[in-house]
Amino acid sequence: AAPQAVGRLYVAPELNALALIVYDMPALESNQVYQVWLIDPAGDRTSGGTFTVDERGRSWVYIRSPKPIDQFQSIGITIEPAGGSPKPTGPRMMGTSL
Repeated sequence: AAPQAVGRLYVAPELNALALIVYDMPALESNQVYQVWLIDPAGDRTSGGTFTVDERGRSWVYIRSPKPIDQFQSIGITIEPAGGSPKPTGPRMMGTSL
């Protein structure tokens, strides 16, 4: 949904952690956030946290996984209400396989 956006994902499996850096993401309304989802092979999604972007569409987020990273197959980002959601409700903005 954001073809101009760019994301860089750095994985530290020994720490069960990821660092995500995004550029050129669309600005959001004040009552919205981006939410990161860790997706397992069954399609179940675990929240990796929320973030907003600056006026140039840039941000970074540190994601601490509740279980080993290799138990997830992909990651996605959706638009959600401020505070985040228990499961994705908004449009998928970007994603990739792990």
